[in-house]
Amino acid sequence: MADNPDLNNRAEDHAEWWEGVKKEQAARSEKLDAEKRLENNKMLEDFGEEVDAAGDWVEADWDQFKARVQQWTNKAEVKIDDAI
Repeated sequence: MADNPDLNNRAEDHAEWWEGVKKEQAARSEKLDAEKRLENNKMLEDFGEEVDAAGDWVEADWDQFKARVQQWTNKAEVKIDDAI
């Protein structure tokens, strides 16, 4: 004990304790920030999946429309062939 001059220095001990409190709070803030980013990334990932699904839906709807047009065209060609 005698060879550590700061051992009984109350102000120094309190300053070190306060530095520990600040570091703990900074780490807690970083942890909360990381958790929020994880949540946001999950939300964005889910949103990305919804955007992909919406793109697939639009593509399928377009394919359905093209198929209907092809049917109408083919039906018209059959009628024209019958008329000739």
